[in-house]
Amino acid sequence: MLSLNQLAHYQEHGYLVLKNWISEQEIQLMRDDVDHMIQDKSTAKDAAFTPLADGRKVINRISRQLAHSETMRHIYGNPRMLSTIESIYGSDFLPFAESIVIKMPTDGAPFPWHQDGTFKTGPQPERGLNFGIYLYPSTEANGCLYIIPGSHARGQIDISALIEQHGQHLPDAIPVPTQPGDVIVHSRNLIHGSFPNTSPDLRVTVYFGFHARATVQTVYPLDHIAKREAVIPFCIRSRADSGHFPNESPFNYQPRAHDHLTGSLDDILNAPGLSV
Repeated sequence: MLSLNQLAHYQEHGYLVLKNWISEQEIQLMRDDVDHMIQDKSTAKDAAFTPLADGRKVINRISRQLAHSETMRHIYGNPRMLSTIESIYGSDFLPFAESIVIKMPTDGAPFPWHQDGTFKTGPQPERGLNFGIYLYPSTEANGCLYIIPGSHARGQIDISALIEQHGQHLPDAIPVPTQPGDVIVHSRNLIHGSFPNTSPDLRVTVYFGFHARATVQTVYPLDHIAKREAVIPFCIRSRADSGHFPNESPFNYQPRAHDHLTGSLDDILNAPGLSV
């Protein structure tokens, strides 16, 4: 659970840094798994690559990691993470999408300034959040996250106009360096981005995204919402059955749309995100 001060910071600034929020054990499990996924051709259909000037392509993202990785499903069931989301949204929350951002040494791609999502629901103040787990040190040298605090409260912003006026170093933007096990929670409305990784150090962030149900319930069909929602209890059970966390009490999540759930486990793990 978050404290009142932490919640106030998130609401005012649109982001929150949680230090040492994920255990060293889980960080190492994820490191090993990401190394495997980078090399595994079966993940290629969900991977994105940046073309380099010399003709090579370097990986920058793997999407839908829950469909590829039992370890990531175990992490997704982490009760501390789910309690954090509950602190912000209350008990009626559900997933929107998952991805892993990878900045390879010396060739790590930048991520231009942006706000997340499609704005298909218009410039409303609540459009979901990202829970970003850092597996390695994230520094200015290796392309750490930059944000503009408070920009989440300004609706949809013409970022192109800001860049045209100020260049890539936008006013009021700040770096948010982290250490392994730290988490950055940020609003999808927040202006954020990152510069290239030209250092010899790998940077990896595992992202799990969430919505308050009210944000998407009038946008997506109930059967689609039900498939996405079912990921949470499945991953909670998967974590409990893994044997890795024997002294842990599972998070108590009560799905609302389960009566409308159709399809297989594969359908659940591969259901498109609920992007708004």
